[in-house]
Amino acid sequence: MRKILFLAIIILISGNLLGAGNSGDPKIQPVRTDTPPIIDGKLDDAAWSQSIEVSEFKTFRPDYGKDLGKKTIGYMAYDAENIYFAFKCYDDPNLIKTSIAARDKIEEDDWVCVNLDSYNDNQTLNGFYVNPNGIQRDTRYTGFRDDPGVDFVWYSAGKIDDEGYTVEIQIPFKSIRYSKHGDVVKMGVVFERYISRFSSNATYPEMDPDLGGNFLIQTMELEFTGIKNNMVVEVLPSVTYSWGETHEGGETVVRPGKFDPGITAKVGITSDLVFDLTVNPDFSQVESDVSQIDDNQRFPVFYPERRPFFQEGSENFSFAGSGRREGVVSIVNTRSIVNPLVAAKVTGKIGKSNRISALYAKDELIQEGGYTDPYAEVGVLRYRRSFSSDNYVGVFGTTRWANNAYNNVYGVDGQYRLNKQSKVYANFMQANDLDTVGMEPTFDNVWTAGYDFSSRRLSFNATVNNYAENFRSDVGYITRMGVTRFNLFARPSVYFEHPVFQRLDSWISLTQMLDHPTDLWENSYFMNLRLNMVRNSNVSFSANSKREIFEAQRYNVNNYRFQAEGQVNKRLNLNFEYSWANKIRYVENSYSGYGKDVSLEVKWQVNDNFNTELRNTFSDFYRDSDQGLDYDRLIIRSRNTYQVNKYLFIRAIVEYDSRFPKITSDFLASFTLIPGTVMHIGYGFLKNRYEWNGTDAIYESTLDQYETFSRGLFFKASYLWRKK
Repeated sequence: MRKILFLAIIILISGNLLGAGNSGDPKIQPVRTDTPPIIDGKLDDAAWSQSIEVSEFKTFRPDYGKDLGKKTIGYMAYDAENIYFAFKCYDDPNLIKTSIAARDKIEEDDWVCVNLDSYNDNQTLNGFYVNPNGIQRDTRYTGFRDDPGVDFVWYSAGKIDDEGYTVEIQIPFKSIRYSKHGDVVKMGVVFERYISRFSSNATYPEMDPDLGGNFLIQTMELEFTGIKNNMVVEVLPSVTYSWGETHEGGETVVRPGKFDPGITAKVGITSDLVFDLTVNPDFSQVESDVSQIDDNQRFPVFYPERRPFFQEGSENFSFAGSGRREGVVSIVNTRSIVNPLVAAKVTGKIGKSNRISALYAKDELIQEGGYTDPYAEVGVLRYRRSFSSDNYVGVFGTTRWANNAYNNVYGVDGQYRLNKQSKVYANFMQANDLDTVGMEPTFDNVWTAGYDFSSRRLSFNATVNNYAENFRSDVGYITRMGVTRFNLFARPSVYFEHPVFQRLDSWISLTQMLDHPTDLWENSYFMNLRLNMVRNSNVSFSANSKREIFEAQRYNVNNYRFQAEGQVNKRLNLNFEYSWANKIRYVENSYSGYGKDVSLEVKWQVNDNFNTELRNTFSDFYRDSDQGLDYDRLIIRSRNTYQVNKYLFIRAIVEYDSRFPKITSDFLASFTLIPGTVMHIGYGFLKNRYEWNGTDAIYESTLDQYETFSRGLFFKASYLWRKK
């Protein structure tokens, strides 16, 4: 098998070397300006009157090639240090959906976006989104996933007027990575506009239906000359103070106030390669993770990465065949690095086609035990070689070493586009483990091969995965191992010419899976119908006939699900999900049962400044043997935010959890001038019905009121200094 995969990679590389380039793609020369525009949301600057205009925006959602219904004009200009973009969006000002929100919280507003391929290599798009009030959101898309955790330093402003709204954007060259060849810098761009009440996205240049909306290989090329050679130098000192108390042994124990300084630095080796170093970094989660029901999980819950240090170059850790919820979900899960004393990394590009990411961290061990060394050494190395279109081949290696035990994972991956509509991809990973000194190391591998087809009316995927039973990755995130999986997936779409109903999508998935320990076969036959409508609304129904192996037994785990979501008006959004399923109780001596999962989410934008969200989640489990209840659990989460202006917000989160009933509250005041220059002050507490019985804290349902079990206060401040 290794020889076959190695041969496949060689074929991929050879094919890429012979592949055609992108010489036929549209190109445009932005206007260089000596008088940069003032970023105030008004298009009265000389730079815009001299700029080239683009206005033939066409939709790709809900259908391709349609007029958006509202005229849109895009502008672009640049000088030695910045790229400038502007939009003129015609609309009825009374119907525009907008808010004064925290950064990155504008997904449901109307917005415009500059999708920028700063390397012009069809591998990554940086998305710069702005709503009509000038509030920002930024993302990074790699072709496998869209990461909203990135935070670039850029500037924007928006204004609503009688004709609609206008937006101005300034992106410093030092805030992005780009390749410079001589005096020439080339980038790719796609202009985009979204109108929420129409559920419509439109772009310039127009998306090709045969490519299924793949932005990466449809960008318009921009060419810049005379860019100033600014060396990126950033220093980010931070300080955190925390204090708290908790209930232990029947008494209140106060944790003394902890003053924790740290520093992070970034140096640009070249315009497309940077070095980051951090000492005692503050990795506190200002945005708390949303609680998930985990009473009956076969695998640990996965949480996304939001910590800024890990975001630079994180797109390089995606791999061919990733983006799935099972198997090898991620080769690098940086949240496995919990509390590093020191960390360093090099990320970026060398030459026209070579991307690298290298990471080292000395991470404090949180497990109890008689360790001779309280730290683990973590290392990551990733290399990708890109070719024509979005084709590439890559290699990677990860290691986690602690107290003479280690876990090493290394592998290769790649993808090759056969034509506009289809591509093939593959990966191979080898794990090498040593758990105890004196024992022999173990070796196990996993591999994936697949085919993707995407067009206006049909998406299709065929994938084969093989996961060795004892494969392990301490740096990545993996779920079920010990299976060989065959999957066919198809999504045909039907389009309507109707003022309300836009498109009907159906998902059909057929899966056969061999469980290696038992030699038993599982199967899953899944179908989903979703009707897409205006006002960002849809309703869907799915049915899944499935057989699953657990503890050498085959269980029926059929599932039926209904979901509806929509924008009632420009201030109110609702999302409801209900499912009923046969279930497995994932415990020792497992058994079968059934139950339902229900969630309801309400988002109310009371006015431009105040937003409230309420989310209710419920799950239960009844045994098949006697119809007895094993558990039922309800989580109610209320998130309320008052945005004073684009920089300052006050937020309160209150959550009730019915499992051993408890109430948690988090209050936060947050000021962000730019990413990095921030100040936060927060307070939180936990209340529950535990009481001390002389030996342990036990839950007592007869208590009349909730007692404070723990509480804490924190303050954080940091300042981003950038070399001019």
